[in-house]
Amino acid sequence: MSYARILVLSGILLTTAVGLSFGMANPGYIGNTLIGKPAADFTLDTLTSKNVNMTQYRNGKKAIMFFWATWCPHCRVELKRLNELQGEMASKGIQSIVVSLGEERGVVDAYMKRHQYTFDVFLDTDQSLEESYRIIGVPTLIFIDEKGDIKAVDHAFPENYEAPFNS
Repeated sequence: MSYARILVLSGILLTTAVGLSFGMANPGYIGNTLIGKPAADFTLDTLTSKNVNMTQYRNGKKAIMFFWATWCPHCRVELKRLNELQGEMASKGIQSIVVSLGEERGVVDAYMKRHQYTFDVFLDTDQSLEESYRIIGVPTLIFIDEKGDIKAVDHAFPENYEAPFNS
């Protein structure tokens, strides 16, 4: 391969990587067509139960759906924040829906036990929700209002996690 071709391909790859990084860090840059639409319903196994339906689990409450993976360092930070906010969110009528993407039950279970997290986790082992929720990277947080409509999508907990529900 010629030097010129390598240089052109390197430039294309760099531009793509920078563009995707910028888009993920700035959700409004790409825009999310899910906002204002109903959250796609699903049924998955969780760490504690089989065939749990998301809409029934949410039970008419506002919810923050959190997509993550154990190998993701940013997910670990946001999962710790979610753990700290769990009681406060529950007292405000906000349900957390934690979804592990692409990992087997044993890996997720061991991680949760090691960190002493007590909330249940939906197991999307085959990553079936990535397309319907347009997941471009983890962590991804999806804010769902009490009617079941998506209010916002973000990649980190906002300082005021209640604000997306008011937009």
